[in-house]
Amino acid sequence: MLFGFTAQNGIQNVPLLDLKGNTFKLNQLHKYKATAIFFISPECPLCQSYTLTINQLIKKYNVKGVDFMGVVPTRDFSVDDILKYKRNYKSNLNLVRDSANRLGKKLGATITPEVFLVNPKGVILYSGRIDNWAYELGKKRTVITAHDLVDAIESVLNNKPVKIKKTKAVGCFIE
Repeated sequence: MLFGFTAQNGIQNVPLLDLKGNTFKLNQLHKYKATAIFFISPECPLCQSYTLTINQLIKKYNVKGVDFMGVVPTRDFSVDDILKYKRNYKSNLNLVRDSANRLGKKLGATITPEVFLVNPKGVILYSGRIDNWAYELGKKRTVITAHDLVDAIESVLNNKPVKIKKTKAVGCFIE
């Protein structure tokens, strides 16, 4: 994964499918200051647990010019499976399918939930965990001490460089 690698990485042209079967591309998101792309698995317990946090981020930052989307990077889940996840966990993420995991491969995603904050040109500004709540599989902190994604978003919104560009995501492996 190369930070600062612009349109040549081709992420804007990766065809994704929305839940109605329509093709969707990241180049359609140019009107946002940044886009947080979450790699999600409907079966991953951490993806399920982080839904409330992600919904809070959407509520706080979408009005400030940050978009949020979830990518299901496998063909293992049907549209019905994804809709059931969305409904059961009350997810407000705009979920899209990437059955061949093309976007995940281009970005270097290996875990769910893993987030990539990109600017409108496709430059990766931050990648990794949402925060440090889950620090190993099955191990969670009682107090979150690092809000990595929030820090990155705040830096972008305040026109400052993102200090921590990469952290290690914890969760389920993308197969």
